[in-house]
Amino acid sequence: MKDSIINKDLSKTEIREKKNYLNRLNGINIKMAHSNNPTNSEVDAYSYIKEELEKLGWIVKNPARVPEGEVYKQNECLANDDIKKAFGTKRPEAVIKLNEIEVWVIESKREKKEIDRALEEAKNYYARRINDNSNLKCIIASGIAGNDTDGYTIVNEYLHKGKWEKILFNGKPKDTLLSKEQANYLLSNKTPNWQEFPDFPEEKYLGSAENINEILHNAGVNKNKRARFLAGLVLSLSIDSEIDLREKDTTTLVENVNTLIKKKLREVKKEGFYDYIKLEVPPIPENHIKYRKAVIDTLKELQTLDIKNAMASGNDILGKFYEKFLKYGNGAKEIGIVLTPRHITKFGVEVLDVKNSDYILDPACGTGGFLVSAFDYIKKNSNAKQIDKFKNYNLFGIEQDDEVVALALVNMIFRGDGRNNMMSGNCFQKNINKITKDSFETGKEAKREGTENKNPVITKVLMNPPFALKKGEEKEYKFVDYGLSQMEDGGLLFVIIPSPIMFKGMKVREWRKEMLKHNTLKAVIKLPEDLFYPVGVVTSAVIIQKGVPHNFKKDVFWGRLEDGYIKKKGVMRKKSNGNIETIKSLVKDFLNGSITQQKNVPKLYSIEPILYNEEDKDLECAPEYYLKEDKHNNKEIIQQMRHTHLNLVNHLINNPFFKGASINLDTDCAIKSNEQLSDLFTIENAKSKNIEDYGNGEMPFITSTTTNNGVEMYIDEDEEELIYRKPCITLSSFGLASVQIMPFVARSHGAVLVLIPNKDMSLRQLLYYASQINIHNWRFSYGRWVTKKRLLKLEIPNITQMKLPTIEEIKEPFEKSLNFIKSTF
Repeated sequence: MKDSIINKDLSKTEIREKKNYLNRLNGINIKMAHSNNPTNSEVDAYSYIKEELEKLGWIVKNPARVPEGEVYKQNECLANDDIKKAFGTKRPEAVIKLNEIEVWVIESKREKKEIDRALEEAKNYYARRINDNSNLKCIIASGIAGNDTDGYTIVNEYLHKGKWEKILFNGKPKDTLLSKEQANYLLSNKTPNWQEFPDFPEEKYLGSAENINEILHNAGVNKNKRARFLAGLVLSLSIDSEIDLREKDTTTLVENVNTLIKKKLREVKKEGFYDYIKLEVPPIPENHIKYRKAVIDTLKELQTLDIKNAMASGNDILGKFYEKFLKYGNGAKEIGIVLTPRHITKFGVEVLDVKNSDYILDPACGTGGFLVSAFDYIKKNSNAKQIDKFKNYNLFGIEQDDEVVALALVNMIFRGDGRNNMMSGNCFQKNINKITKDSFETGKEAKREGTENKNPVITKVLMNPPFALKKGEEKEYKFVDYGLSQMEDGGLLFVIIPSPIMFKGMKVREWRKEMLKHNTLKAVIKLPEDLFYPVGVVTSAVIIQKGVPHNFKKDVFWGRLEDGYIKKKGVMRKKSNGNIETIKSLVKDFLNGSITQQKNVPKLYSIEPILYNEEDKDLECAPEYYLKEDKHNNKEIIQQMRHTHLNLVNHLINNPFFKGASINLDTDCAIKSNEQLSDLFTIENAKSKNIEDYGNGEMPFITSTTTNNGVEMYIDEDEEELIYRKPCITLSSFGLASVQIMPFVARSHGAVLVLIPNKDMSLRQLLYYASQINIHNWRFSYGRWVTKKRLLKLEIPNITQMKLPTIEEIKEPFEKSLNFIKSTF
């Protein structure tokens, strides 16, 4: 309610009732009612509530005007007959429609000290009147107190079994407005004390990261110092002590924040990290005002995230923010650092089935994503004594970037693990040696000598090492070697590495051979291609068992994971659940030796040994090499042939030099039932000069482009031996097959394979084989290019084993194309 003279339009009974209520609330006769002219601070709260609800996924439109609307704002409340009946002419800041029966009331006050009063009015005035005088039921009441200068305090309560109770997460108050998902969780579970934390919408975190990054940019905070700045402010909020945002002196404000940081680090015995986390006042006094504003604005933004509960929930909030800072500074592309998505760190922990008796190491821990997931997993599956022992003695993380290790430390502190073994520095210079401390077995940092730790304690390693984007950087497989060196024999390592490490030749092939002499490859799972966008690295998750030489007769799990995320407007957004739970269950069962499912499911997983002998120089360990393809029915084959045919026709229509072609449309040449690709085609790498050495002309020049049927440009004909004149198939390095019916030149350097029929083939036959190759397009990507060997590994049904579609079935249905084909072939 707003402070004002009591509305003269009220009946005497209503006035008396309201006066009695206010007297009970305040102990004195204060005249209160809604004002038609709210003060500026009330306008602050009104705007704040509207903006926050929108960020939290609510449709902030009047349900009386817009059917999908969910928020009645102040005067809009009176558009609902039930609410109008309950309130009369009085109204709170907002009433949120949870469903057709249940609502949520929000009331605000202008000063933080009035928070109890705001909540009391929300519950015992507005909610009570709704519940007593309408067909609706108010089950959530929120009080908000504050303004844009001081920030806001929020308290939420839930009507549970007839009594109002504070909404808690693991015993701690939920001190922001509820997201739509959180409100739905509350309605479904009917408990005000949550153990699981329904998360904010992804857009909420991304929006806050955008805002804070802009705040720090405007304040002149160097992009390389923003992670430290954020970690310090977040840590200061872990102490239940109010920071005075009205403090005018920048140095005093920063000292107040740093005092809280010191207090928390002293509490968890991590004082040595103070220099990594403390805030630093700019040396130039003229910059103090901007810096002070950045501190205040960032604190207020963090308040909107319920930062204590959000971080304790297992969500890597700091990781999301740091990733955003890197993106704006182009840091991710420069230094190869990427934050492993939460669902992938959770996947790694669960497939390894981490136990409270395990000793966990991440030697390139970043913001601590894998350690956070391991700790959260143990918290769900262990008792209090086991959890306490695990968090103090069983978790180890190393990170060489001082700015990032601060985030990892803060992440773990918010999970109740302040005494974890976080280390800064280069992992290649450290061993984690087994010791006894406080009568518990644990590990201690020691200087690394040699390549093997002779006194290891680690049983499981989980990591995502920085990508080696430049020459001279530590290669990712070196981190794998390091992780293995720190483990006991029999331990398991889960690592995310660029996929080419598992199939390329030269040095990495020799590394695979050497690694398999001493260890067992258990599983390789291809990860989604855009997982680490904007860093364009295709990755796989690899699981290795330490100290057991690989038996090439034993099965390996080969899988392909889809997480349901898609890239939309430069942001990864979840659209489905993908197959992550299925793959997780299968890998876990495989590692336990309890898998009972069939040996393979096309395009999903396959369980079979590594295909290798001494003559095989590749030692390819990529899932794409082992997974099977679905069997396709005639309708699917026709659809793929039409697509390949349309690419050809569109190219010919747009080719200014096309004057017709001679190729058999309807009558097919005989093919024996046992003939394979190697019998039907001569397969060779195209040969050409460098593209810049050609002049303009009329000859199509085929490259790996995905458009115009592979034709990138038209060149002059100056070397007869490089021209292909017979109708054939071209195959780009990325696995896109096209039918060519005109003479052409194709790019060399492995960019294009050419499949030349050993006998004359009709257009239908060429389209069939090209489309069958295109069905396997998912196997190829940047790094895993098409080679003759990989092509011949594909399972392509012989044309005699099925009914080949007629030319009429595959023609593009548009009349323009039909007429064009008839007039030119």
